[in-house]
Amino acid sequence: MGKEDLLREQAPVDRRDFLKKGVGGFAVAAGALTVAELLQGLTAPGRGNILLAKGVVLVDKQRCSGCRTCEAVCTTHNDHGKTSSSLARIFVHKDHTRGEYEPKTCWQCSRALCVLACPVAALQVDRRSNTNARVIDQRACIGCKQCIEACSTAFSPPRPRYDEARRLSVKCHLCLGEPRCVEFCPYGALRYERSEIGLETGYPIVKEK
Repeated sequence: MGKEDLLREQAPVDRRDFLKKGVGGFAVAAGALTVAELLQGLTAPGRGNILLAKGVVLVDKQRCSGCRTCEAVCTTHNDHGKTSSSLARIFVHKDHTRGEYEPKTCWQCSRALCVLACPVAALQVDRRSNTNARVIDQRACIGCKQCIEACSTAFSPPRPRYDEARRLSVKCHLCLGEPRCVEFCPYGALRYERSEIGLETGYPIVKEK
């Protein structure tokens, strides 16, 4: 399976198309994986440990100018050319009183609360792109927002976003190992950290409250 196919799974889908497919749409989502991948790469609520992510986007907020190029690039790449800050999987927090800016990125958490909270296993560990990113299979997402609520218990604002038009959740999938936000940041405020053995990142190590 190529990168185009993987991106298609994680890109927003038309809600009417999903409803037409019904349960069959979810069966396709599960059927795209082998049995071994289901056991090792797909984590349903309350089921065992989650594989460590092999990559994460880190931030040097001292370099951030608040230009929000990262937000524009993220949505342009992931939402069929549409630029919308409300859908950006990365977003810039601005403290105007101090003149400080800080991009908020998904930590690809070691204990991914979003993955554990999803009632239909739409949130998966992406083994096929070799990132182990925590991703949302848009064909299976039912728009319940439980992933957003779970993330909000540790991070503010929560990293998954809700697409009101399609009634689906979206989140960072590391652009299959080539994060566009990192590539196009004009000031080098973002860095892609990667390790083949996995990274201890995010919750419960980091908690933004």
